[in-house]
Amino acid sequence: MPQMKRSDLHYDYKWTVTEGDNPKLIGVDARHLSRNEGYEMLLYLNSLKGKDNADLPIRSRQVVEWMLKEHFSSTAPSQTTVTHWVSQNWERLVNQYPW
Repeated sequence: MPQMKRSDLHYDYKWTVTEGDNPKLIGVDARHLSRNEGYEMLLYLNSLKGKDNADLPIRSRQVVEWMLKEHFSSTAPSQTTVTHWVSQNWERLVNQYPW
């Protein structure tokens, strides 16, 4: 699977671990996704799969990053909620992706 690197992200993020966070657990932690913390976004974007568990290209992961930063409005979304929202809104937004 092509993994995004920090340099593949289009937005600026905080890269320090805040108290109570464990970046090694974010992939399995469904409590919430901070869209301002780079390590959480990067791990989340790299965990995404396509239809039938297919690998996603980096561009698709970048589209999801843009969708979450520009169109998703929840303040403390669970990863399950985020993934469901992306799935429900992909077709509507993918062709508006500016990069």
